[in-house]
Amino acid sequence: RRFRSSYSEFMMVAKYVGKNIASAYAKLEKLTLLAKKKSLFDDRPQEIQELTYIIKGDLNALNQQIARLQDISKDQRRTSSGKHLQLHSSNMVYALQSKLASMGTDFKQILEVRTENLKHQKARRDQFGQTPIAASTVRSSTAKQGSLLLSEENSAVSIDMAAGDTTPLLGAVGGSGMQTQQQIALYDDSDSYVQQRAETMQNIESTIVELGGIFQQLAHMVKEQEETVERIDTNIQDAELNIEAAHGEILKYFQTVSKNRWLMIKIFAVLIFFFIFFVVFLT
Repeated sequence: RRFRSSYSEFMMVAKYVGKNIASAYAKLEKLTLLAKKKSLFDDRPQEIQELTYIIKGDLNALNQQIARLQDISKDQRRTSSGKHLQLHSSNMVYALQSKLASMGTDFKQILEVRTENLKHQKARRDQFGQTPIAASTVRSSTAKQGSLLLSEENSAVSIDMAAGDTTPLLGAVGGSGMQTQQQIALYDDSDSYVQQRAETMQNIESTIVELGGIFQQLAHMVKEQEETVERIDTNIQDAELNIEAAHGEILKYFQTVSKNRWLMIKIFAVLIFFFIFFVVFLT
């Protein structure tokens, strides 16, 4: 009864883990499509970051669930003598571990692709984003030099006109201030973009490090599972050898019994012959 309850619990947990792996694979496919996009205008960093966080949590949860499944399998080996059921549960745990390891490898490759795309996007933004700023800076400096020359050449006229109308000068100052504000806003946007990308890169690196820890745990569990499967295979082979040896001994015993049977028949036939001989001829 205890083995049946343990086996039913094992199958229930294995089914649950299989469903979670399928769900995680669906999220991983969506992340793959988003991470492989190289366009700056079609990039969705917030959605990619959310999917990365969710998939990382799914991998940790699946790792814990498979560890629990392995503990149930070990408990089955202690409470049951059925080698075939033990081998079946061990193979199932090994298959789920292999799927999780494969999914972790795919997830790591996607994060590496995302990292490369972020580097390319940063290079393109630096290439096409710095040129307008430099050009505007050159234009502003040229305009300032021209205004200084004009002020030196027409200083007297400017002094005479100072008392008259100051609106064009105020307009020029306002235009220069607006241009400066636009440049500051552009620099702020660029700084926030660089900071956001740096945080994204840092999150990806930390996720890859955590994946390394999951891989180490999986490698340890897979090694234990391989040793268990090998031990079960060895026990099954020993059992097969013992069965074959027992079958050979049974055949030998059967042959011995058959020979003894023929001997008994011969002895019984001789006794009957002598009995008939004495009855017929001596009486």
